[in-house]
Amino acid sequence: MFLLAGVSILAWRLDWISRIRGRIQPEQDLQPLSELWQNRLYDELISRCDDQLEEDPVNGQLLAYRGFAYFYKAVSEVNLEERIPYLDEAIVSLRRSRLSSAGSWNAETDYILGKAYYHKGKYYYDLTLKYLQAALEEDYQREDIYDYLGLAATQLGQLEEGLDYFQKALEINTTDLLLLTIGQTYLQAERSREAEEYLLRAINKTEDAAVEIRARFLLGQIYFEREDYFKAESQYTQILVDDPNSSDAYYYLGEIYSNMNDPIRARAHWRKALAVDPSHYGARLRYYR
Repeated sequence: MFLLAGVSILAWRLDWISRIRGRIQPEQDLQPLSELWQNRLYDELISRCDDQLEEDPVNGQLLAYRGFAYFYKAVSEVNLEERIPYLDEAIVSLRRSRLSSAGSWNAETDYILGKAYYHKGKYYYDLTLKYLQAALEEDYQREDIYDYLGLAATQLGQLEEGLDYFQKALEINTTDLLLLTIGQTYLQAERSREAEEYLLRAINKTEDAAVEIRARFLLGQIYFEREDYFKAESQYTQILVDDPNSSDAYYYLGEIYSNMNDPIRARAHWRKALAVDPSHYGARLRYYR
């Protein structure tokens, strides 16, 4: 027991001495903050910034690094409850940095602040727009800045502004998900012709089954509302090829056949929807009517 106690005390002393030496070690012998940042050593970067901020609490560069590190720790978390505290730390540090410094750090700080507010949720989308637009005004552009602006604007109901941002994002990087998002936004804006164009482009470009299925559901909705039942049927049938257990696809096929005056086929597909999902509200309502 005494031996274990002695080892524990020795370990504590060595750790304490090591930390003291680290504090008095010349700055040039330490890994620069920029290298910690580039190597994504976020925990060490935060620790170093916290130590130095004790002596210089309004250092804009230290606050910026700390905020950046907390932001990227946050977005790496899957669990929202664990993500929010990191986002809060990021926002506090970045706003203090914004007040403490001027010049080249401000634009990047605004950019990360805007993204942090977006990940905080719908009640902060106005601040996402504010800070990302400020970054653009300072000629600071990153590949995803227009995507975030478009998402925030559309979530606030500013559909045309959001579409303008998405088109600019498309000029930088045409992705299947962006094409899907644009198609969905056009549909939300009741511009079905444009929506159809972008949804078809998303299907042609993607290799992701989830993106393709979502695009086909939206196309099926467009064709159904136009009463172009054969095109709608084709979309839902293709969904079942990719996902044979899609209760929604069976349900909407039932709706199509009902509108085509084929009640037997309609009931058969509502029955299939219920076989996959017995609690499917629409299929239950239609089948047992």
